[in-house]
Amino acid sequence: MKEAGLTRAGIYLRESKDKAGDAHNVADQLAVCKPYATDRGWHVVDVFTDNDLSAYSGKRRPAFESMMKLADAGGIDVIIVRHMDRLVRRLAELEDVITRCEKAGVRIVTLAGSLDLSTPSGRLNGRLLASVAQHEVEQKAERQVSANEQAAKRGQRRKGTPRPFGYQDDHVTPDPAEAAAVESACRMLLGGGTVSGIAREWARLGLRPPQAPYGPLPRNPWNRESVRAILTNPAIAGLSVYKGEVVGSGDWQPIVSEDMWRAVCGILNDPARKPPRGVRTLLGGLARCKCGNVISGSPTTLGAPGYRCQPSTRTDKTVTHVQTVAAPVDEFVETAVLEILSKPDALALFAVPGSDVDVTGLQARKLAIRTRLDHLAADYAEGLIERSALLTATERGRAEIAAIDAELAEAGRGNVLDGLAGEGDVRAAWKALDSSRKRAVIDAMMTVTLAPVGRGRRALKVGDFVTLTPRF
Repeated sequence: MKEAGLTRAGIYLRESKDKAGDAHNVADQLAVCKPYATDRGWHVVDVFTDNDLSAYSGKRRPAFESMMKLADAGGIDVIIVRHMDRLVRRLAELEDVITRCEKAGVRIVTLAGSLDLSTPSGRLNGRLLASVAQHEVEQKAERQVSANEQAAKRGQRRKGTPRPFGYQDDHVTPDPAEAAAVESACRMLLGGGTVSGIAREWARLGLRPPQAPYGPLPRNPWNRESVRAILTNPAIAGLSVYKGEVVGSGDWQPIVSEDMWRAVCGILNDPARKPPRGVRTLLGGLARCKCGNVISGSPTTLGAPGYRCQPSTRTDKTVTHVQTVAAPVDEFVETAVLEILSKPDALALFAVPGSDVDVTGLQARKLAIRTRLDHLAADYAEGLIERSALLTATERGRAEIAAIDAELAEAGRGNVLDGLAGEGDVRAAWKALDSSRKRAVIDAMMTVTLAPVGRGRRALKVGDFVTLTPRF
């Protein structure tokens, strides 16, 4: 309960940027505000401090909000600040303060002069001070935007942000472990790997996002979005960006070539690309039943992992379809793959004709065709073209895309075998691969066909009902 004749004061302190981290500026404000209250015999109820917080950024100011709630509740009679711009820097916010303080009967005192917001002249002075503060902030922001644009065009790296993954604290020197992980991830994608597989691999290597708090991390601190953001960032190719647009070459060392980066972006930004579901088996969705239908992973009657001809896509209901245990089939296929990859001439077996394929150009052509088809569909919807014209153009476009996909598959075959064929300990390298990468290697090397075993023929060897047809 308020004592008669006692004036209760709340002191508000704020500093936008505390670069030194020692709160010296807010301490200086308190050193002049507290004696001001003491000289007048005012009782300081509390000191409210928002350090390293801008009043114009739109971020919450917890101490300011607490003080205003106390004012609303009649807990203080006066607010003391060193200058009006410590309290507010936007006219809209000032209007709210005026309304709330007028309703609660709270005065605002600044060391630059007392403001009585209950009078027209006091409100005018307050608005003028807030207008000046807002003008200064907007001018500073405009200068900063211009400076950022010019710096980007000169290829200078922004350093007032968290360290980018792949680089050291200076933002320009590649970090050996992280840069190697970024380059390996790009090769994995070009070789048929998945973003989820990359996330798991980075977690296995113990890599952590630069923004992650210190201390124990969750089992996998990476997700598809964080990995994708890193791999599509032009900075890893040494390119400078302003507002999402590449504006030149940067003054830092790239981690991957621009061609590789653009090829990776082409894969990740392909509208037809669907986020792959979790891969639980080695050959599910990859191998074929003898009838030509796709194989799916499915538990056997005893609960063991197995393979079966996918029932929902069968076309021939009159023949017997495959259903078998997965483990011996996987072992048979992996043994065959390792035998081929261990040969000294393995790379020659998989030599890609025309290895100078313009992957970037092919991805750009593919995107242009899809865009053209989208425009044609819009024209048909508006009645601008006939249905026959749409169907003809769509068929032609799809054929072109299929041809491009075939070229990209050929161009990517070398990437699939990167670090595997005929090099070092092939078995150890294979064991270290993510399942999605293993599947991509198998798909590049061979087609796997499973025949039904039939009843009473359990003694058959795996090679009797599994056919491997090389693609080379």
